[in-house]
This record gives sequence, C-alpha cells and structure tokens, in this order.
Amino acid sequence: MLFIATSNSIASLPPELRRRFTLGTFFFDLPSAEERETIWRIYLKKYDVSGDLPDDEGWTGAEIKEFYRKAHRVRMTLAEASRLIVPVSHSAGEQIQSLRQMASGKFISASPPGVYRYEEAVAAQGRRVILRNEPVTLLAPPRSEA
Repeated sequence: MLFIATSNSIASLPPELRRRFTLGTFFFDLPSAEERETIWRIYLKKYDVSGDLPDDEGWTGAEIKEFYRKAHRVRMTLAEASRLIVPVSHSAGEQIQSLRQMASGKFISASPPGVYRYEEAVAAQGRRVILRNEPVTLLAPPRSEA
C-alpha cells in the first residue's frame, strides 16, 4: 500500500507517525514565477476571461484559480477580481517564513529537486530583506567616489 498525507503544520504530527512515511517528507513552497506562469495558462484555458493579469508575486495556485473563478462566475473584470484576492503570502507571511525555516535542510523540496534550502539574505544596499529559495548572491556595497 502507498499512503500519502498532507498537512499544513507537520509540527503537530508526532515523530512516531511521521517516520511511517518512508518515501520522504516533501516541502511545497510558494510557486516560482515559472510555475505561476504554468498555472495561469491552465486556468486561462478553463475560464473564459481576458484582460491584464495582476502582479502575482507570492500568489499560490489556489489564489490564481480563485481569481479566474471570481472573474468568470461574477462576470467582473480581472482588475476587479484582483482586488478581492489577498495572497496568503501577505496575510500569513510570518507563518510561511517560519515554515520555510523549519523545513530547511529537513525535508525534500517539491521543486526544485533535492533537499529544501531556505536562506535569508540581507542586501548590502539598504535594509531591505530579500527572501529566496535559491542560491543567494549578496550585493557588494557601493564604492564611494573620493
């Protein structure tokens, strides 16, 4: 038999249960830009809507589906539908970051292949934090002209 289970919080599952899943424990992060593009195409074919797509940074597949579904069912413009979507990356950003940190080095990445790695890098120019699930390149500080 093959058992597959999903959980939004694996921390609540006892280790005795988790060890029974011998094929591995996978971590699904938010979809990358390339993955979101594929999701957009799938739902564009399914729902008969058109217009400019919103900025989708941090959107999940479920949010993209709901975006199209709202626009199609309620017959609203894509701009109107986009105002009714609050990405989970915005509403639960701290929880997502915590899950990423907890999964880093402990679970298999669903995409890209290999062990999931989460790195937080602080850009040298300013105080902006850049969060990535990819190799991190630190920016060199600007050179002063003397």
